[in-house]
Amino acid sequence: MNEGKAGLPARHEEERRHRLRLRLLFEGAFAMIEPFFDPDQGWAGQPLEHLAYRIVRENFPELNAEEVHLLVVAAHRVFIERNPERSGHLPRPEELRRVFR
Repeated sequence: MNEGKAGLPARHEEERRHRLRLRLLFEGAFAMIEPFFDPDQGWAGQPLEHLAYRIVRENFPELNAEEVHLLVVAAHRVFIERNPERSGHLPRPEELRRVFR
């Protein structure tokens, strides 16, 4: 097997470099879209997490649809991890459907 730095497979090393840009954008994106996951911010009892996609697309126009999806799903997952008692209303991240436009 071809190995890269630190004994990791070279393919794994390349993937991490590819996703570095998203990692760098994550905290800023999370701060923008976290309120959409909050059950107190819903509209007529409905969560607003679908609006997170729009906010990420508008604020990070350089991202393609897959990258937007990855950021939103990661933020969704982090919200659930940080707020387990306040996230029962949200679908689990694996239930989120990919919509690439």
